[in-house]
Formats: sequence, structure tokens, C-alpha cells
Amino acid sequence: MATQAMHNQQLSRTALLWQLISVFVVVLPHVSHLPFWVPGIVLFTLSWRVMVFIGRWSFPAKWFKSVLVFVAGVSVLLSYQEGGGISSTVSLLVVAFSLKLLEIYKRRDALVVLYVAYLIAASIFLFTQTIWMAIYTFFCLLVISTALQAIHIHRAVPLFQPFKRTSLMFIPVFPLMIVLFMGMPRIDPLWQISFDKSAAKSGLSDTMAPGDITRLTRSAEVAFRATFDGIKPSQSSLYWRAIVLHDFDGRSWSNQESSLVNRDKTTASKRSDAKIGYELILEPIQATYVPALDYVSNLPKELEFSAGRVLEARRPIIQRKQFSLEAKPALSIGKERSFQSLSRELYLPKGNPAAKRLARQWWRETGNEEAFIQRILQFYNQSFTYTLSPPPLGVNTIDDFLVKTQRGFCGHFSSATAFMLRVVGIPARIVTGYQGGEWNTYEKYLLVRQYDAHAWVEAWLPKKGWVRIDPTAAVSPDRIEEASSEVLSREPEFLNESPVQSLGIKGDGFLSELRLRIEGLNYAWHRWVLHYHHRQIDLLRDLLGKVTAWRLVLFLLVPFAIVITITMLLMARSSAAPPKDPFDLNIARLSNGLKYKGLQRSTGETVGDYCARLANVRPDLASVCRLIAQQYECVKYAAKENGPTVSEFSKSIDQCLISFR
Repeated sequence: MATQAMHNQQLSRTALLWQLISVFVVVLPHVSHLPFWVPGIVLFTLSWRVMVFIGRWSFPAKWFKSVLVFVAGVSVLLSYQEGGGISSTVSLLVVAFSLKLLEIYKRRDALVVLYVAYLIAASIFLFTQTIWMAIYTFFCLLVISTALQAIHIHRAVPLFQPFKRTSLMFIPVFPLMIVLFMGMPRIDPLWQISFDKSAAKSGLSDTMAPGDITRLTRSAEVAFRATFDGIKPSQSSLYWRAIVLHDFDGRSWSNQESSLVNRDKTTASKRSDAKIGYELILEPIQATYVPALDYVSNLPKELEFSAGRVLEARRPIIQRKQFSLEAKPALSIGKERSFQSLSRELYLPKGNPAAKRLARQWWRETGNEEAFIQRILQFYNQSFTYTLSPPPLGVNTIDDFLVKTQRGFCGHFSSATAFMLRVVGIPARIVTGYQGGEWNTYEKYLLVRQYDAHAWVEAWLPKKGWVRIDPTAAVSPDRIEEASSEVLSREPEFLNESPVQSLGIKGDGFLSELRLRIEGLNYAWHRWVLHYHHRQIDLLRDLLGKVTAWRLVLFLLVPFAIVITITMLLMARSSAAPPKDPFDLNIARLSNGLKYKGLQRSTGETVGDYCARLANVRPDLASVCRLIAQQYECVKYAAKENGPTVSEFSKSIDQCLISFR
């Protein structure tokens, strides 16, 4: 009964304000991925509850709340018609959470809101895991805990008093949090969370038509980060292979056969022991491809080789992944294959007659593969222009590009080159991926963004296997030898969809330096905190010498025992220390004297409230209780010279105690 009565108590003004603040701070980071109307309904319910709080409006009627629930539910379904996965679930949770604001009146309702607030605050990590969001989420937990403490305070207190108390309570949490983070074993999740397509970040596609890759130059989204074991390779050698496209229909390149069936069974012929070891942190791409330097000589257990000997995950990458890889640039791939097995890489569709005539003419003039390839590259170097805004092409895309426009991006050059190689019987395919990246001098890692996306050609030569040919290097060598941000920043289309991010990327200066430092800090967070499980064993060995069950148990329990012991001693000392003021001593004597009746003074209860409670229990002693409250308030808050003496106050306490017996 007492618990039920406590839950039905009305909230104080301070508690209600902290409720509203909690709702605002936990919903704020979700605004970027929620449908536009969801933040609107949160603001609507917050505004309504504020108007009720200041006495302008009343609580809505039940029929109105029912209509709101129905409309909100239908709106969520309409916003995610194709299946929203976790995004639709979070949207529905936020909507229900905000509608509950229209019912916050008693402590019971407030507890429901706060418990859901903890869940919504944690759910933001499903969408982003940056260090800044971690700091903000910790602030959200502090605010929610403050609101939770405020609803248990029975008297009027200043707005920030619960916040101060909660902050002090969080102090012992930090060392325990660090110990648990360092010592608790990591296990893989027991489930996989499905994200909706709208939440997927921009990235490479398994098809490519001339001009497709230019759309990625409008995005500054991070594709991946890489840290090298030794010296960073030169910018011009950083070709990150992701997808190999074998089939051409006259306009676009694709894979007509499923990569699950067409696994690459070729082997790598060893020519050199030179290798490049590196660590790759790949962002969630909602796809299976894993960009890697050519050619990968080791295969992590989570990955496998697909067609074209590119790396592929067994399931779509829906969360940030870290891989330790090794590349051997001197490896020969596909050298042992026969010419007859390369029918897909030799197929020519109908059309583009001018390109076919030109290729056959150059082949007659050159007579061998290497000379023919050089002839193509020389042709590009004469009058072609590398641009992010090429003119549109007609039905015969290759002819239009080679003869008419002569302006294009990497996709145009690679598509035309592969086509002309096939015309003269040289097997060729398109490879899409990323080229280069931006080197962060503060944390010593390479940052590759979506605008580093690139396409090039691989040609099969009988004595060498698959050989990379990048026609872009013949037209715009700066694009290969320098960072993309430096070369592409001169184009008006570059990052035109990311105006805020472009401020620190285009050009040099303070903003660029600040961006590099912030990104370096975020990378350290990704590597040492989010991916701590990759280093946990080594760090524990350094701390414990040898990782055994008993040492790990002691590592976890000893800090807990120390923190709990210190906390209990401080609490005991605080509760054991009697008040020094004689009037407070008398109030404590009254509380202790009535303890056997269950009428002791509650924590945080004012003397006035306590005396009023005693008067409700014994109405016949209401006058004595009122006298005690008046005498105490007169001493504490009025002129002491006009108040009672300690002896007079003590007599009033004695009279009350005797009368209660």
C-alpha cells in the first residue's frame, strides 16, 4: 500500500522539469535519421506539457490522445513502407515515448518515461559510435538519472540540486566502468540487426555506367581507415580493390553471374617476399565487399575470395569491422589461366563501330599488347579532359566519348579502355574501388572517403596474368599522385551535397588542421575503445603477467571491493555524524523517539512537512506540532533574537514525545 501510494504521488515542479529536459536530450541525437515528422510530434507534446505546467492548458482528453496514437502509428508504417528494420523500431519507440508526456502527472508515469529514456539513449549507438556521441550519451544518462532522483524528493528544491547529487553519485562509477571495460571478455552478439536501406551510407555499386562514380565525389562519408605496419606506401600505389566487373552490355558494366557461384579458384604465383601489412577499419556499408590493396596474400576467417580475387564478407557489413590484412604487390594473379577460360572478359556487344575501327587500326600499327596499351594512353593524353561534369552520352557511349565529347571521369576512361582491349582480343575487366586517401599526420593513419572512389582496368597478358591499367593516370596524373581532396576541390561539383563537411576539406588553414585533429582523436577512439577486443589479451598480459582465471577474477573484484568499502565508510560517517545545532539535535531526538511507531523523519523531509505529518496522525496534537514547526522556522529563517530558546524548544519536543506515548 505504501509503495502504491508513493507511485501515485504528484510530481514536484523540479521533478517535472527534469522529465521534460530528459525527453529533449535523448531525442535530439536521433533527429538526423528519424522522419521529419517525428521530431515535430516530440516538440508538440513537449510544448503541450509545458503549457500544462505553467497553467495555461489542461491535459488532453482521452479521445484526443487515442487519435494521436492512431495517427502516429499509421505515420510510422507509411514512413517505412519497404521495411525499416531498426530505424522503424526506434521511430516507433520515440513516438510512444513522446506521447507518454501527455500523461505525466504522477510518479508512476514518470518512472515509465525514464526507463524508456535509458533505452532510447543507448539506441543511438546503433547509428553512430563516435567519441562525441559517447560523451553526449553519458551526459544523457546523467540527466535521466537526475530526473529519476528528482521524482523521489518530496519537497521543493532548487532545480540544479538533484543534478549536483547525481554527479557525486557518478564519481565511483568511473573506476568500476574502466575495470569492467578492460577485464570483461568480449563475445559476439547473439543476433544481427537489420538496417533499412535509407540508413545505408553511400558506397560502391555492383554495376557501373560512365558517370556513376562521379556521384560519390559529392559525399565526404568515411569509407574506411587504414594503419600500416611500416612505412606508408606511395600515394600512386594505393589501389583499394573492391568489386570486379566482367560483363558489358554496351553501356554499363556488371556481374551477370552471382559471385556466390563464381568464386575465384585461381592461385597467386609468388614472385617476391615484399609485403605490406596493414589494419583496416571498415565503416558499415550494408554490402559484402571489403576494399583491399592488391593482392591479398592472407585471408581472415571472416572473409573469402570472390570472383576476381577480391575480398568479400560472408554477410553484409552492418557495423564497423576491423581486419588485419597483408598485401604482396608483386604477386601474379591469373597467370595460370588459359585464354579459352576468359570468354566473359572477351565478350563484345553490338554497337560502337567507331571505337572498334579505331582499336583494330591501332592494333595493326602496334602488333603487341604492351604497345597497344601505350597507344591508347597516348591518345588520352593528347586532347582528353578529366572532369566531374562530363556531357551526356548517347546510345553508343564508347564512340561518343572517344570521338565527340572527350571529357569524362575515371569511369569513362576505364570503360573505353576495357572495350578497346577486348576488340583486339585482350581479355579485360573493370575494377572499382578507391584510390589514395588522406594521410593524418597526428595519428599516422590513412583516411579514405567516398570521394576517393575510383575505377580502373585489369588486362590479362599471357606472361603476366592480370595487369592493372589506369587510364586516368595518363589524363590527370595529379589524381593518382595527390590526395583527391586537393585535386577535385577545383571542381564545382566536388562535395556539393556536403557543404558543412567541405569547409574543412577544401583548402588549407585552421579549419583543415582542426578537422585532422578531430578525425585523429575519433580514429584513436575507434581503434582503442570500440575495437579494444583486438588488443585486450595483450594489454591484460602486460598488466597481469599471465592471464589466468584467478588473476582475472582478482583484477575485477579488488577494485570493486575498494570502491564499495570507501563508499560505505563515507555513508556510515555521514549518517553517524549528529547535527551540531541544538535545535537540529532536538528534532533528531523527536524522530528517534517516534521511530518505534514508524513516525521517524524521512530523508529530505523538511521539519514543517514532518510536523504536518505528525499532526495528521494525531490531530489532537496538531497545536503542539504546529508550535514546534513555528519555533524551528523562526530560529532558522527569522531573527534569532525573537525566537525561542533551546530550553523552550526542548520542552515543546518533550511535550510531543510524552503525548505520543
